[in-house]
Amino acid sequence: MASESIKNVIFIMLDTLQFNYLGCYGNKEVKTPNLDRFAGEGFLFENAYSEGLPTIPVRRALMTGRYTLPYGGWKPLDPEDTTLTDILWCREVQTALVYDTPPMRLPKYGYSRGFDYVRFCNGHELDHETFSKVPLSEKFKPEDYVSPNWLTRDADGELDSSGKSLLRETECYLRQRQKWQSDADNYVAVVARESDDWLRTKRDPERPFFLWVDSFDPHEPWDPPSVWEGRPCPYDPDYTGNPLLLAPWSEVAGVLTEEECRHIRALYAEKVTLVDKWMGRLFDSLKEQGLWDNTMVVVTSDHGQPMGEGEHGHGIMRKCRPWPYEELVHVPLMVHVPGLKGGKRISSFVQNVDISATIMDALGYYNTEALHDAGHESISTYDAEDMHGISLLPVMRGETQTVRDFAIAGYYGMSWSIITHDYSYIHWITREIDTDSMNKIFYDGSGKGGNAGRQSAQLEVKEEMWTCVPGAEVALPQQDELYDRKNDPFQLNNIIAEQPEKAKELLQQLKLYIGELRTT
Repeated sequence: MASESIKNVIFIMLDTLQFNYLGCYGNKEVKTPNLDRFAGEGFLFENAYSEGLPTIPVRRALMTGRYTLPYGGWKPLDPEDTTLTDILWCREVQTALVYDTPPMRLPKYGYSRGFDYVRFCNGHELDHETFSKVPLSEKFKPEDYVSPNWLTRDADGELDSSGKSLLRETECYLRQRQKWQSDADNYVAVVARESDDWLRTKRDPERPFFLWVDSFDPHEPWDPPSVWEGRPCPYDPDYTGNPLLLAPWSEVAGVLTEEECRHIRALYAEKVTLVDKWMGRLFDSLKEQGLWDNTMVVVTSDHGQPMGEGEHGHGIMRKCRPWPYEELVHVPLMVHVPGLKGGKRISSFVQNVDISATIMDALGYYNTEALHDAGHESISTYDAEDMHGISLLPVMRGETQTVRDFAIAGYYGMSWSIITHDYSYIHWITREIDTDSMNKIFYDGSGKGGNAGRQSAQLEVKEEMWTCVPGAEVALPQQDELYDRKNDPFQLNNIIAEQPEKAKELLQQLKLYIGELRTT
């Protein structure tokens, strides 16, 4: 059995890493040699999907092995949630979290709970205000790192709220970025080095371990080496405008030009290459330390990123709408399993909750009875029996060909979708919503955590929508969408009018599945 060869597990989350920017997923331009080699020697899952989006719901699903989409959106861990570290608490496995992902660190959200060791690396989005009092050199001006077209002023020369917010975020970033000497100071490099430091100097080498590495890169700001070295971006060498470190959360039309969108994608691609470099160094260190042959390594992302028109973002920049299109919900998933011959691509659908089940299976705590006397004075810990996830070890061993026949994805209370091999179907619960409204409801006010998830938790999801009455008639709102997945993988041609019966069938399948989940 493969699990007999696995002593340790390292889980690597690379935030906002879009699957089709990797060579191993078919990209011919973006250079990702280390991740490509990792995938080529291990197992690559071609149809991995995050179900509840974005950042925080995905991590809640990964922490618990349970779907979030039917139950709640952007909110803290509940006391009733059983996490991987709850299961591993007071057992032989030592646990560590090294991260720079600020949403995981929001006040009262609790996403570092239960880890034996926690190292947070300051500076990324939301945390950038930490540096708001650092003096900024006169040679760094935030206006020089965004497009002047995005800064709308009134007759008195006053910026609108969007422009002020954009410049504020850029300025706080520059206050810390001005001190960096090389790409070794970049966020992903720091996280990789801190992870390596724990492995080399802080863990007990006699005990098995579970290390969660959470890099916010390649999330924006789009700040690859070419920007600071004063050379053209290798993926857009003819561009002559300002570097575009950040962009407005908005619809593209009337705000961003196609040239600007293209350059943002090029900077993002260069940043993906930078992430690949530092992940390669971490992989090399694992081999040097003799950990490669007894450590399962999982690499994935929480979601992709809308960055323009059509297949690049369906007309939006950044995650300013609850749109579960392919460029956002389809994620890379690659696994190195000691004791198993890799080099295999697996086409079965899998969801992020399956990663949690796989980790517990590898460490020996999947579908096992809880210890009755674990912890202090018989305070019990829990097992993995209530996980929605399915271990991926059997499919990687070749014992089965399929994990799931379809995947689901969406934003709680706003959008739901089902993805099969032939079709994808999107059901809109909230059909019209602007950025400010979505921030206030779903993100509790732009993700500041002030309401500790209360507003998202109180979103109304009408029970009758998911009634599982056999033969119940399914009404199809005209706004719903159906796509031919084989001929239109990035969902550009809505065919719901041509195939209403197929749409009705998929909506019924989605309703039945969500209904079943809501009872567990």
